[in-house]
Amino acid sequence: MRIALTGHRPQRLGLLNDERSEDWKHIKDWLYGMLTIAACVEPTDIYSGMASGSDTLLALTAIQMKKNGINMRLHCVLPCKNYNATNEYYNEIKTSADEWIELSDEFYKGCDNVRDQYLVNHCDTLLAIWDKKKSGGVWSTMRKAQKVGKPIICCPEAILDYSRIFAENGIINKLNSVGNINLTRKLN
Repeated sequence: MRIALTGHRPQRLGLLNDERSEDWKHIKDWLYGMLTIAACVEPTDIYSGMASGSDTLLALTAIQMKKNGINMRLHCVLPCKNYNATNEYYNEIKTSADEWIELSDEFYKGCDNVRDQYLVNHCDTLLAIWDKKKSGGVWSTMRKAQKVGKPIICCPEAILDYSRIFAENGIINKLNSVGNINLTRKLN
């Protein structure tokens, strides 16, 4: 199974730029679940467009799953050479990827759209981290997938809202500052 993702950058989701921060935990858990289901069925190829935010989170999640012994390959598809190279996880992802594809030597207007079409062309299913606004790259990529009949699985809006609320209110930081608290209850 070949899975690609289209998703927003941190700013549009109202989350921190650090994809490993607790702000992203709920979205990461959703991605982990989706990828686990796919990998249980057959070996899985994951395609990341390597933009900050959702794309980077997908790549980091796939790397973690591979380290845990889950059978998958990570394909990183960049619209151009050194795209998003300032992301703190860029080198880690590059060295862990099974395939690193740079579609152009230089950035040009519209190269993101070429990358998005490549992702759609090479996936069986498209995952979407979408804020329900019918504008921007995520919406455009979803429409491309829809036109060619690719299934699209959207991250539930409640997960996005939950992540945003936690980020806006600094709830994770407040809980961490209190100390070692066990918020889970034992069930008898």
